[in-house]
Amino acid sequence: MSSIEEEVISYIALTGDLETVTTARVTADHFLDPNNRRIFEEILAFRADFGEPPTPEVICRDHPGFAFREEGSGPVDYLIRELHEARRRTIIDLGLNAVAEALDKSGSEAALPLLRMMLAHAATATATSREIDYAASGVQRLEVYRQAKDNPGELLGIPTGFRFLDKVTLGVQPQQMIVLTGLAKSCKTTVMLGMTRSAYDYGARPLLISFEMPYAEIARRLDGFLAKVNPKKLQTGELSPKEWRALENALSGPLGEQPYIVTEDRAGAMTLSGIQSKIDQLSPSVVFIDGAYFLHDEISRESQTPIALTNISRGLKKLALNNDLPVVVTTQSLSHKVGAKGLTANSLGYTSAWVQDADLVVGMEATDEDFFYRMKVLASRNAPPQEHLISISWEPPQFEEAEIEEALPY
Repeated sequence: MSSIEEEVISYIALTGDLETVTTARVTADHFLDPNNRRIFEEILAFRADFGEPPTPEVICRDHPGFAFREEGSGPVDYLIRELHEARRRTIIDLGLNAVAEALDKSGSEAALPLLRMMLAHAATATATSREIDYAASGVQRLEVYRQAKDNPGELLGIPTGFRFLDKVTLGVQPQQMIVLTGLAKSCKTTVMLGMTRSAYDYGARPLLISFEMPYAEIARRLDGFLAKVNPKKLQTGELSPKEWRALENALSGPLGEQPYIVTEDRAGAMTLSGIQSKIDQLSPSVVFIDGAYFLHDEISRESQTPIALTNISRGLKKLALNNDLPVVVTTQSLSHKVGAKGLTANSLGYTSAWVQDADLVVGMEATDEDFFYRMKVLASRNAPPQEHLISISWEPPQFEEAEIEEALPY
């Protein structure tokens, strides 16, 4: 790895381009060779004093034994990636040694916090910079606005599978956190599963983490919607020949080219750092968390308390921002916080952070008619409060929506 380190130093000295390296959050800690680390620290100090990095002559005067490499093993982006990889490996090696020592001395209870800390540190140590010069990027923004003008109403993100939500969101977009809420048995999870399938059909790579429902039940519901067969019949085996043929046709081959991951590793994903490690491992393009209120807060070391849920909500929003992907979660509302107007933004359980942090909060509310539900925008950064009627039937499984009014009376 020292050769990569020397190539990076050579690149800086020969081109004068230190900004590309520092913008990628390369620090002196990325240089494992002590001499190379010292040279990089001196480069940073020289730039701070004189406004530009030192030339090769300056570096050679202070470090006559340094071997400049005029031809690198790859472009600077490759060199930076290799530095980040070495840094991550170092963190993991040191962390695993500490975990093993704690495990031998004090058991798993002492080792688990160290393991989580190591995973979180490894995940964030190589995060790329997101600083953008607003003053100099008008042309790029104008192109985005022109595309919207030329294609009015076109989705900007991943479709939700519901016309109403697509109209409100223009698609689920990176860095957004969307919260689905409602009382128990209000079909929050069913709606989320519909969103996961829509994301997959769009070509996204969903990651579903459910603390509410076992994988077997999730798979039955998804298979039922796919084959247009009541999921209950898949469990009991009471299928007609026609239904069995439909099921065979639906499941005989792969659904698509990209993966659709449902994790059963609830212990590994019970914390924000655990979810981050899953994202690093699986590289999803959208994350769905069913029952986010079950998560364990690593800061307060509590679960399902107001402070724990506040920290979890804040952390999930940061997770969406830092990973540049959408995060969709379900959480419960409380019956004693539902008034005459039904679900409101004040109905969510135990903390107001869900509403404060989310880009969109959608409430699911049962009606007096079986299988009919109100889908309500309780809070949004970009849309007024509004509601829409949907039905969820099981013979065959399908969602149906009322017609969307063009001018909503709000």
